Amino acid sequence: MSSNFLPQLSLGTAALVIFLVCVGIVMLRGMTRAILGCIVLLPSGWMAFMAWQRAPALSVEWTGKSQTWITTGLPIVLFLCFYYLIRKLLKAIVSPFGKNQNSGEKSSGSVIGLLFKFLLALVPAALICLVALALAHHTGSVAELRSFSQKSLGINESDSVKFSEKLKSSIESIVPASWLKLLDPLADPSRLALAKVITAQSESPLKPVINPKTGKPIPRAIIVQDPELQDYAREGKFGTLLRHPLLTKALSDPKIKALLKDLQM
Repeated sequence: MSSNFLPQLSLGTAALVIFLVCVGIVMLRGMTRAILGCIVLLPSGWMAFMAWQRAPALSVEWTGKSQTWITTGLPIVLFLCFYYLIRKLLKAIVSPFGKNQNSGEKSSGSVIGLLFKFLLALVPAALICLVALALAHHTGSVAELRSFSQKSLGINESDSVKFSEKLKSSIESIVPASWLKLLDPLADPSRLALAKVITAQSESPLKPVINPKTGKPIPRAIIVQDPELQDYAREGKFGTLLRHPLLTKALSDPKIKALLKDLQM
């Protein structure tokens, strides 16, 4: 199936749909429940998001290598734990009030009340949009790395890879680069360029990696030749490769910074 047949839903339309769904939830379930839901989801989602960014570095620090059960499992476990604890805490706080907690749900349908409900719906909608943008952008970066590998091996990229790349381009065209760096620091252009260099070197270990800008070989002294990283590239584990803490360490090297600056010009 051609990528032209994939749903071409604009990001603005998607955000509007999410907002309208949240408005519907607020109207149906009432303001009190919506407020409590936001109080539970916001810190839980934020802790899981921060853990997702830090998990690869923690995995290497704890076990000496990147372990999937840590990089993927830790964010999920933290989200569930925080969600459960915060939910129990809120339930213990509001339960003494019994039926009174629903008294605010039958408030008059004044204009001010409706406006407040719409503003309240913005909170979960904004959170969902931010998380969705970060995940879509990161998925697109992994797809770009996979596409780079497939092209270098003479393999046609799949429709799903093309779609993810197009979605990433759409996000980058409307979201400021500074915001993307904050939301998805593990997929900034320098990190992605370095991952491509490692991928190219892993696929042809006996051949020099050519700088496409200059046409000259990249000195091996400034290529990150870690066996674990090259194994991830050869096995197609590009998400793990992109999030590996060794890339963070390598990006502090002046020689690598100069190389990546040349590659991105």
